[in-house]
Amino acid sequence: MLTHISIKDFTIVDALELDLNQGLTAVTGETGAGKSVMLDALSLASGGKAEGSQVRPGASKAEIYACFELPSHHRLYHWLHENDMDGDQGQLILSRILTQEGRSRGYINGRPAPLQQLREVGAQLLDIHGQHAHQQLLHKDSPRNMLDTYGKHDSVLRALKAQFATWQKLKQRVQSLQHQSEESLARIKLLEYQVQELDALDLQPEELEELEREQKRLSNAEFNLLSAQQAAYLCRSDDEQPDAYQALQKALQKLDPLIENTPELQTTHDLLNQAYILVEEVSSELHRYIEGFEINPQRLQQVDERLNAIYDLARKHKIRPEELHELHHQMAQELSHLKGEDQPLEALEAELQNAEQAFTKLAQELTQARTETAEKLSKVLIKQLKQLALEKAQIRFAVDTLPLHKANQYGLDEVQFLVSLNPGQKLQPLHKVASGGELSRISLALQVLIQQGPSTLIFDEVDVGIGGATAERVGRLMKTLAKDKQIITVTHQPQVAAQAETHLKVMKLSSKSQTRTQIRTLDADQRQHELARMLGGVDITEHTLAHAEDMLKTAQV
Repeated sequence: MLTHISIKDFTIVDALELDLNQGLTAVTGETGAGKSVMLDALSLASGGKAEGSQVRPGASKAEIYACFELPSHHRLYHWLHENDMDGDQGQLILSRILTQEGRSRGYINGRPAPLQQLREVGAQLLDIHGQHAHQQLLHKDSPRNMLDTYGKHDSVLRALKAQFATWQKLKQRVQSLQHQSEESLARIKLLEYQVQELDALDLQPEELEELEREQKRLSNAEFNLLSAQQAAYLCRSDDEQPDAYQALQKALQKLDPLIENTPELQTTHDLLNQAYILVEEVSSELHRYIEGFEINPQRLQQVDERLNAIYDLARKHKIRPEELHELHHQMAQELSHLKGEDQPLEALEAELQNAEQAFTKLAQELTQARTETAEKLSKVLIKQLKQLALEKAQIRFAVDTLPLHKANQYGLDEVQFLVSLNPGQKLQPLHKVASGGELSRISLALQVLIQQGPSTLIFDEVDVGIGGATAERVGRLMKTLAKDKQIITVTHQPQVAAQAETHLKVMKLSSKSQTRTQIRTLDADQRQHELARMLGGVDITEHTLAHAEDMLKTAQV
C-alpha cells in the first residue's frame, strides 16, 4: 500500500509531506484547489509523461517520492532482486526528478531506473483511474484477466501454460533439427564422396611404412648391387689382383715357420687364422647376396604410383599421410551417424504433434470456460452499473478464437470489453465510449466484483454526473472494496466522502506573489464542517452541519 508521498516544487505545491492509511481515503476541496495534484505526482512517480511546465514557477526542479509498503509475499521482491534494486525489507520507493527544461530522472529504491521500469513496477503497486492517467482497465490483456479471475480459471491456466511451454520447446527442437537436417544432407553427400575415395585407396595399417622402405630399397638397387660386388671383389677376387683373402693367406705363410721357435706369436697366428676364415665366410655371403639380387623397375613404378596416390589424398585433406587411416575410420563413423538421425527427428515430430493437440484441447476447454464466464460477468456487471447511474449501460465480453500460429501461454483467445452507455449506441471498445467518470465507475464495479490488480486504487472524480442515493452507493462500494485494498478517491460528493476512514482536504493559499496548495488530514469536527460545505456551499448553517453529522453517523453503520 501507499504509505507516504513527498512532493516539492511541483505545479502549485512548494512542499508537501503526506502520510496515508489503509482503507478508504477521501480527498476533497473547492474547485481549482488542486485536488488532482497528488494524482498527477503519483502518475509521474510511476513513469507517467513529464513536462517542464509542471515545475513550480521560480524553482529549478520538482521532486516526487512515493513510498510503498510491500507484504512479505509480494512478487516484486523477485523483480527487485533480479534488477539489483533491493531496498529496505517491506518498503519500496519510487521517485522522479523533473527539471524546467523537461528532462527527468527516475529512481527505484534510490537507484536510477528508466521510465519503462518505473511503469512496470508502478503498474503492480497502484492503479490510477482518471481521465488523464494510465488505467489497468484499458490494458489489452485486462478483459481476459478479468474473466480468468472471476471464473477462477487458475488450474486450467496453470496446465495450459505448462503445456504451451512443452509445445514451444519441442517446436524449437524440431525446427533446429530440421535446419540441421538440411546441413546434414550436404554433409552426407560430401562424406559419401570422401569415404568412397578412401575406400578405393584401401590403405592398410603399417602399409605406408612398408611401401616407403620398399621404395627406398628399389630406388637404390643398382647402387647396392655395385657396392656389394666391390666389397666381394676386395674380399676375394678370381684374378691375380691382390685381395684381403690372399693378403691374409700370405701373412699366415710368413708366420707358420716362426711358431715353433717363437711361442709368443701363437696368439697372433690364431687371430690371423680366424680373420682368414671370417673373410672366407664374408666373401661367400656377399656372393650369395649378389647371385640372388634382382633389379625390378616395374615393381618400383608400382610402389611409386601407390605412394603418390597416398600422398595426393593426404594433401587433399591437409593431413599427414600416416593420418589417412584414422581419418577414414572417423569419416565412416560420422557418415553412419548422420544417416541414422532421420528416425529421432521423425519421433520428435510425432511428439510435437501430440503436444500441440494437448495444448489445443486445453485451450478449447479454456475458451468454453471464458465464454460462459463472460456471459455471467456481463449480467452481474450490468446490474451493478445500474446502481451507479449507468442504467442504460450494455456490456459484453467478446471472446474471439485466434488461429493456432497466434497462440500464447494464455490460450487461443482474444477478449474485448465492449460497452454501450447510451440507447442506440453500438457496442464498442471501452476507451471509445467512456468518459473519465464513467470509466472510473465501471472500474469500481469491476473491482468490487473481481478483486484483481494492485493493492492501491485511486479514483479521480468517480462521482461526476451523479448525486444523492447513487453517490452514496458509490461510496459504499468503495468502502466495501477498501476492506481488501487501499482506496483513495478524489470526490465532490459528500455522500462518498462520508464513507471514508481518512479524509484529506486540499486548500489553495494565495498571496500577491504566488499560489500554493496545501493538503491536511481532517479530524472529526473538521470533517463535519467540510461535509457541510460540500452540502450547502459557502454559508454553513446548523441544518447543513446536522445533515453532515447524520451522514457521518450513517456511514459508520
